[in-house]
Amino acid sequence: MKKYIVLFFICTLNNCSENNDLQTRDRAVLNESIIMTSESNKWYINGNVEYIDNVNDILETRRRKLLYYFEGDTLINNLQYKKMYYNQFDSIFNQPLSGGLPQFISTFYDVKYIAAMRQDTDLVYYVHKNENTEDLYANFNINLGEVLNYKWNYDNDIVTEIDSIEIGSNYITKYKLSNNQYFYEGIGASYGLFNGWQINANVGGFLVCFESGNHKIEIDEGFYSPINYCPEF
Repeated sequence: MKKYIVLFFICTLNNCSENNDLQTRDRAVLNESIIMTSESNKWYINGNVEYIDNVNDILETRRRKLLYYFEGDTLINNLQYKKMYYNQFDSIFNQPLSGGLPQFISTFYDVKYIAAMRQDTDLVYYVHKNENTEDLYANFNINLGEVLNYKWNYDNDIVTEIDSIEIGSNYITKYKLSNNQYFYEGIGASYGLFNGWQINANVGGFLVCFESGNHKIEIDEGFYSPINYCPEF
C-alpha cells in the first residue's frame, strides 16, 4: 500500500512539474517582445504646425496626421532592411492676424518613403532616405539607471522608472526618463519615431497611438496626445 502511495505521489509531482513547465512556456510566449520592424506595426502621429506670414497678415495652421508603417524589403550594403513609409494628411487653415474667422484652404494626401530599418535582437538600426550608411536607432536592452541609448537622446537622459503596458495578450515595457518623458520597447519615444524631446519643437507631429496586429494602445505621454486618439487613416 505504501508503495502505491509513493508512486501516486511521484506521478503527482511529475504532473505538477509538467504543468509548471507548460505554464512557463505559455508565459514566455505571452510576454514575447514586440519586434519593432514587423509589418504588423503602425505608428499614428498627430500635431499642428503654425507659420506667421506677416506679409499677407495671416497665421497659417497646418493640422497634420501621419501613419508610419513597414512594407517590403531592401538590401543596403548586403544587409536586409524593412522599408518604412508614411501616409500624410494635412489640413491647412489661414487665420487673419487682424481678426476674423479662419479660412480653410486645402487638404492633401501623400505617401512617402522615410527610412530603412533592421533589427538584430535588442538593437535597431536605420538608414535614412537618400543615405546609404546606417545609424543605431535604439538599444532596447535597457536597465534602470542607465543612459537611454537612443539616436535622439541628445541630453543623455537616464531611465528612472520601468513599467509595462498591456497590448492584446502581450506586454510592452515602458521606461520613464530623467526628463519626465517616456520610451517604449519596440515602439520608440513618446514624441515620435524620429524626434527628440524638445519642448515646443516645431516639427508638427507626435506619437499618439501604436498598433501591433489588431491591437492598439494610446500614447498618453506624448507632446500632443488627445484622449482616445487611435484612428484609422
